[in-house]
Amino acid sequence: MRPDDVPAPAGDRSADLGLLVVRLAAHIVRLKPGPAAALRRGPLEGEGSAALWQLMATNGIEGRGDDLPKWGTIMQAIAILTPRGGDDRKRSAHDGSKPMGAVLAEANISELRLARLLASRGEMRRKLAVRTCRRLAASESVRFDLRTLAKFILWDNDESQAHWIARHYYRIPAKARDAQLGDASK
Repeated sequence: MRPDDVPAPAGDRSADLGLLVVRLAAHIVRLKPGPAAALRRGPLEGEGSAALWQLMATNGIEGRGDDLPKWGTIMQAIAILTPRGGDDRKRSAHDGSKPMGAVLAEANISELRLARLLASRGEMRRKLAVRTCRRLAASESVRFDLRTLAKFILWDNDESQAHWIARHYYRIPAKARDAQLGDASK
């Protein structure tokens, strides 16, 4: 299974979610520095809400009821992960070839932080996702498959997204451990 084959819950509510998230990341990377900074600070209040509503309208996102804070979190997380500044050559935070779990492992996100993130639901999941993205933005590991992040936030009652992230998180340390064991036997 490739990173872009992240499982969706039964009765997938949005077959085009992956394309939408990639498009959002492309729009966010082109935001002017002021709206991008406001979106990083918080999309549901103040100046960040203008950028949120503009992105929602541009991308045809309804964002009704419980989905509004989820979409706000997704956009805030993407803005946090997107390089800052007005450079037209900067790349979006999305890289479909890098699984989210692997990037968390490479950035040395602890198992405890991962466990808390994966076990969380609702508002706590949204808060921990933003915190985790802030940690990633401070590291070298910033770009990853944002479709996984979006599904994890939107479908917070679906365990398959958490399992997908954990599977890739633990593959990285296992590969490193296997490499060390191989070197030790020489």
